[in-house]
Amino acid sequence: MADESFKGARVRSLPRPNRSYSAGRVCAAEGCGTKLSIYSRWMFCWQHEPLHSYSPRGRRKKRQAA
Repeated sequence: MADESFKGARVRSLPRPNRSYSAGRVCAAEGCGTKLSIYSRWMFCWQHEPLHSYSPRGRRKKRQAA
């Protein structure tokens, strides 16, 4: 029994928690009463939010694959 060995993995830190915003927020558009998620950083609901520019993330595809 003295020949026992154990295998394992390194202890890693937990992933960073998601950003959250105050609860009970309502869309800032006049006359709209849509409640916003605590995870949404925007002040408007999806119907009233102005367009945002798109920022692609991740790896670019190779020219052959595109």
